[in-house]
This record gives sequence, structure tokens and C-alpha cells, in this order.
Amino acid sequence: MRRTSLCCGALALCVSGAAAQTPSLNGVWKANLEASTFAGPRPSGYLMIIQQQGNTVRETIGMSDTMGDYRCSFTFSTASQEFRNSWHGLPMHSKAQWTAGALIVDSRIAGPHAQTLHDKYSLSADGSTLTIQTGATWEGKETQQTIVLTRQPDDAGQPLRQPEATAGQRFKNVKLLGDLPASRFLDTMNVFSMSLGVRCEACHAGMDFASDDREEKTTARQMIEMTHGINEQSFNGRQQVRCYTCHRGAEKPLPAPE
Repeated sequence: MRRTSLCCGALALCVSGAAAQTPSLNGVWKANLEASTFAGPRPSGYLMIIQQQGNTVRETIGMSDTMGDYRCSFTFSTASQEFRNSWHGLPMHSKAQWTAGALIVDSRIAGPHAQTLHDKYSLSADGSTLTIQTGATWEGKETQQTIVLTRQPDDAGQPLRQPEATAGQRFKNVKLLGDLPASRFLDTMNVFSMSLGVRCEACHAGMDFASDDREEKTTARQMIEMTHGINEQSFNGRQQVRCYTCHRGAEKPLPAPE
């Protein structure tokens, strides 16, 4: 379940230096879809909340597209050499700094294929417009996008402050992981895809994600239960064993060195 890089601008950071010397990104922001250019299909909605208190800023994004609603949030720190987040379920390592009044965030997304993000956050002089310019590289390809956001009244962010529906509530025929928030469930599916080096169709019957027609989907459920059992019995419930532990980007893991 691959999504385009629409959350590239997601941001939460600790800003070093005097607060008066850096722009305040605090507030509720909504994307002007007509003024923005996206690297992938244009979403039907894009809303984010930035909570800035002292040197700490946290950003949560909610967007809508043909696959439904999706949420993500990130935390970066200019005080640390590197800060770690999750990007669609994959580890993301970032460095952030203020340069000439703009926030620059450079990120590296872990996985078998190199993926990097270069984000620039610029606030207008009147504080009413936030522009996020993103350059991304993936498998040697470069993409560019610019998201233009306008400041909104505080109550406009209320939908993002409500608990997200679970995967079991939002999707059909979810027999495992149904208690996860829907966005986290989608991230987990993305991790499965990356870990095995396959696309959604490897387990799903086209776009009918509820169908159990493919045997591979039953096998995937068995593998989820197997890794869960190993973690519970051998690691006190800590998630130490995952699909990637054995598969390492291959659909069929090697049982022994070759």
C-alpha cells in the first residue's frame, strides 16, 4: 500500500537559540491545494497542527486521498546531531537547523532502497502563510513538491484532535491488528511490503483488500502470529523479531548461507 510523499513536510522539532530569533510555526494550517504542487496525486484534503511551546514544536498531519484518511506526526531536534522518527512505518533519521529564517530538515529513510528528503519551511512576513518545499530522492529518481498552507482558526484543527478510527472499524475483514489506529495499520502494511520486496498485489486480489482469495494473505497472517509469539515468549513482548529480520527484502528468506 504505497502512498506518495505527501507527509514530507511533517515536522516537530526542538529549536535551539532564542525563540525571538526564529519564526513561530504554532497553529493550525490548511493546504491551498490549487496553489500547491505535489510529487504524486493531489490529495483532497491536507490539514496540520503545529504545537510550539518554548523550544519544542510538534506537528501532526491529516490528509485525505482516494484511499481515505491518513495521519502522521514527526519530532525533530536542532539540538541533537540526529533525530529518529517513523516514515510510513520505516525508520527515518533527520537533522534540522534554522538557516536565514527558514527551517531546513534533511532526512534519510531506512530500507533496501536509498530514500532522502530535503525540506525547507518558510513563513511569510505576516505569519499567515507557510510554504514547505520538498526535494526527494528514491531509487535514483528525484521529485519536487511545494505545499502552500494558510493559517486557520484554532477550532479548524478539531478533527485531528479526535482519536483516529481503528483498522477494524475502518477496513473490512481485518482479522489481525484490528486494534491499531488505521494510519498505523497502513504503515504496517508498508513495512510488510518493504520487508519482502513486494507490492500489495503479492497478497491482495487487486484493489479488493478484504478478499481472502490469495493464499499468500493467509500465509501473511500466519507469519504475523508466528513473530508475535516469538516476541511474547522470548523477548517479554518487545518487538525484536519482525518480517525484515528474516526476509531482508526477499519474498522467500534464505534458510542458510549460499
